[in-house]
Amino acid sequence: ETNTTDLPLNYTTSGYMDYGENIEYECSGLSYGWMVFVGICMGLSLCGLVGNGIVMWFLCFHMKQNPFNVYILNLAVADFSLLLLFFLLTLAIFSLTAFCSYLYNFISFYIDFLFVVEFLCHFFDLSSLGLLTAISVERCISVF
Repeated sequence: ETNTTDLPLNYTTSGYMDYGENIEYECSGLSYGWMVFVGICMGLSLCGLVGNGIVMWFLCFHMKQNPFNVYILNLAVADFSLLLLFFLLTLAIFSLTAFCSYLYNFISFYIDFLFVVEFLCHFFDLSSLGLLTAISVERCISVF
């Protein structure tokens, strides 16, 4: 029978204890399947960056400006920014897993980088959706 009213306190500590010292970061690489997936995402991001760059160059320098072209140009800039962030994020994941032992000191910077990239990804994604909505509403109004 277990006595729960008279427990010994042998394993307690008093005072301040820094728990951050006890946390160890282990370098665990991604599997080959994930590395291929990250590589494909980087390739698709680069293709999208090139495509949106061509659209921005064409709309800025080779077409007469009208309101519809300005919407498309702003949409291309928002998509270009989002793809650039995705490329940087996948590059950071790839470099962190490939060179884990060398980049151990940059873990806190990487966590801050992820927070900023997440915020900016949401911002550019919502900007793209808002521009698509504005383009659709303007086209629908022009039909009437």
